[in-house]
Amino acid sequence: MWIPSRVRKEFYKNKGSVRSVNLYKNLDKQLTKLVEMKRDELFVQLSEYEKKRFPKFTELKGQLEGKLAEMVTITKNYKEEVVEETGVYKGFIEEVDSFLDALLNSDKVGEAIGLVSLMEIIKEGELRYKYNLPPGFKDADKQEGIEKFGDLILWKEIIKRAGEISEKNIIFVTSDTKSDWFHKNKKKEVIGPREELISEFKNYHSEKEVIIIPFEDYIEGISDPADASDKDLLLELRMNNLVKRLSYEVFSKMVEGKIESLDIEDLRKRMTGNLDTIQRNFIDSINDIYEHDVENITINPNGIKIQGNKIIYSVNAIAKCGFGTISYSPGIMSYGTLYTDVIIGIELTRESTDNEVSFIKNFQENSDTVAKVTHVITENEKYILGNDFDSEEWEFAEEEVGGEYDVYATCAKCGEGIRHSNDARNGFCTSCS
Repeated sequence: MWIPSRVRKEFYKNKGSVRSVNLYKNLDKQLTKLVEMKRDELFVQLSEYEKKRFPKFTELKGQLEGKLAEMVTITKNYKEEVVEETGVYKGFIEEVDSFLDALLNSDKVGEAIGLVSLMEIIKEGELRYKYNLPPGFKDADKQEGIEKFGDLILWKEIIKRAGEISEKNIIFVTSDTKSDWFHKNKKKEVIGPREELISEFKNYHSEKEVIIIPFEDYIEGISDPADASDKDLLLELRMNNLVKRLSYEVFSKMVEGKIESLDIEDLRKRMTGNLDTIQRNFIDSINDIYEHDVENITINPNGIKIQGNKIIYSVNAIAKCGFGTISYSPGIMSYGTLYTDVIIGIELTRESTDNEVSFIKNFQENSDTVAKVTHVITENEKYILGNDFDSEEWEFAEEEVGGEYDVYATCAKCGEGIRHSNDARNGFCTSCS
């Protein structure tokens, strides 16, 4: 085994951002904050009913407070229960750190490329990226400076190393399966390495062979199918690739359908609370949504669990949305747009006896039996106020559309139609408020 110097550099650069042991540290505080935030939101709504003196409402409020307090207690108890587990996990991470530090400082790691050679690679890289020659051109717009040539530097290290050793076959294992390393079919499945890379390697070492293989395929090749732990590891490694192969159109249809069913109350309940007071007041004043627009949908794998003979994949669908809104107040009708990321949690259930091809086909043809929405929240909310219409413009609009905006709601108590002139802004007309 041999590790290019570039890999060591990338590892130490990204090490801190991917370690998850500290996720446990503030878990109870984060969950408690979420419960308290929802408690405040709930009691703001309950206060409106309390004003109406509903019978036994005080008892109901007390019961709800008790349940919310119980949720906080459950959260704190959970933190105490996992303290021992997190300690074990931390110890495991420290052992892995020690092993990796020893490995990355051994003779198993190549020497860094010198400055003169590095400048030549950068000069060559500019030309290669201009004509989309692999590897690394997919990073050209994502990275800056020398960093965007990281894949090319790595590749040059491998070619150089092949000339220093006697072995005839070089196996390069990588978790980067972008199209600047591999060819893919229409289903985004890896077919094989780019022929330009094989040709370039052969140009330097005609008597040797290079095999470029995705990490998950390598693990699958060396694993024992009869070993349960190996099987679980393979399922997790293959999850990202599997989700990419599932029909984007089916996901989009699910997301669009869910977003279309949301009304303004649904959105208000699901907001994560990162709005300032002014933005929150604007959103609280919205009466209705008259249209929505989905700009982009991203599908992100989120986890996997095995329950009996079922494999359950968790996926987050993130949709960037704009909701056209209407707010009514005496004499004024206001338009605006609520921009937000709608995050839809989806669970995909696969029978352990199903292979990937049959599961993909089943998702395509019978998504209702495979997928279900588990939760919906919003993030990054932003409200932009549009135009206001005064009373004269309002009356003109009523005449123009045949009174469409005359009565826009019904009083929850007396059933009378609510207009801008008798709207108490709490679900009741001014007579019943």
